[in-house]
Amino acid sequence: MYPNAKLQRASLLKDLKEVVVHASAETITTDVSLSPFDGDELSKILDLISQLGEPESVGDAYTLCVIARFMRYFVRAKFFNFCGLPAARLDADQTVYKKKKKKKLIVVLSWAFNVAMFGAPKSHMQELRRVWVDRSINSPRWKNFNTKLSNEWSGITMYSTVMVAVDVSFLAVPSVSIQNSGSVTIISTYLSMFCIVGSLVVSLFLTRQNRLYGQESADTAVQFLTKMTGSAFGTKAVATVHGLPYAMLLWGMLYFMLAFSYEVFTSTPTLTLATTGSTCALVVLFTLWLVYAARDFHISTRFLGWLRASIWKASSKPDTA
Repeated sequence: MYPNAKLQRASLLKDLKEVVVHASAETITTDVSLSPFDGDELSKILDLISQLGEPESVGDAYTLCVIARFMRYFVRAKFFNFCGLPAARLDADQTVYKKKKKKKLIVVLSWAFNVAMFGAPKSHMQELRRVWVDRSINSPRWKNFNTKLSNEWSGITMYSTVMVAVDVSFLAVPSVSIQNSGSVTIISTYLSMFCIVGSLVVSLFLTRQNRLYGQESADTAVQFLTKMTGSAFGTKAVATVHGLPYAMLLWGMLYFMLAFSYEVFTSTPTLTLATTGSTCALVVLFTLWLVYAARDFHISTRFLGWLRASIWKASSKPDTA
């Protein structure tokens, strides 16, 4: 019986080595590899295989256990990716099923959330779809995905901490502290504080959750994401949650800028107002220019394309006179 059965251990070891070498080459040459191991893990597997000795000398039951344990992961990857079939998955982010059409209400709500959160859900959705493909997960890509999320949320936590100190310091300014509690400056600063603290709390919670599930095995990750995407919104709900810290941080900054701008432009002399106003206008212009240039959807390009198509259709119509 296994592992003492008389199997062709030399042939199995050779097959395993060839599979690992192929997976290593695929990992090096593409970022959508289907290998269940990353480059470092594949290098360790090759080193371990080389320690098993020459294929002709293999005859130990423990060696057969090692071969079977590694081959199990590669065979499972072939099975879930439909290896050998016409509809086989060739890339880790390639889906082999037809997408179901979403309800219009869900589409409209998702679009509204995406606009209100400055496009954060859309960017996280794109990253999530590269990992969560056909309700299956590639382990190396899952770990890299969670590492990126941890780095993003750690940075947001640092920025949120700084913004909390900025808001508190701004409220301590004499010209601000003596104002009525119903003034635009005070209300905007309070709203900024609420948004920043919310971003900080959500970032800490998501970071802790990511540490618990981010480095788990693929099977555990599948169970976790299946539970998280069980609502009508599906993966969009997870993407929205992942974008909350970024969105609340930006809203906090906007509210602070509103409070600061209102304080500057309502209580300054004409010369100072002209100088700060022109500088503020330039900063806003360059910021909007950067945001516009970074967008995937460009209104001017689409408008020019539509205008050219309309002119071409109008000119190609025969005269009816």
